[in-house]
Amino acid sequence: MKPFNVILVAMFTLFTVLTYAQYPTSATSNEIKVKAENLTTEYSKYLALTGVQIPLFKGVVEEYMKKSEKAIEELEGRQELDILVELQARETLRMNDILTQPQYRLYKQLKTKLQPIKVIEK
Repeated sequence: MKPFNVILVAMFTLFTVLTYAQYPTSATSNEIKVKAENLTTEYSKYLALTGVQIPLFKGVVEEYMKKSEKAIEELEGRQELDILVELQARETLRMNDILTQPQYRLYKQLKTKLQPIKVIEK
């Protein structure tokens, strides 16, 4: 093998390893995907999401679920609650780009029931 080919193969292998290291597929990631899929299905019952809206909606839900899980793992108390409120507000605003206005109004009403910020156990 020529030295150039060896370097090229080594660079490709290194790039591939680094890419997978940054985006691990863990059980938690798969659980979040399933939860996002289920939540999207539940919303779709009320919002009548179109074929174009469903993957966009699911993507936003999944993205913010991951961010929320990270906040819950890393933060506590008031700081955690503040971040969760902020994330929920951002997610709601992102849905405005995906949903029609009637869907968006209904989504905001449903969100508090289907996606509470945090459940406090007594």
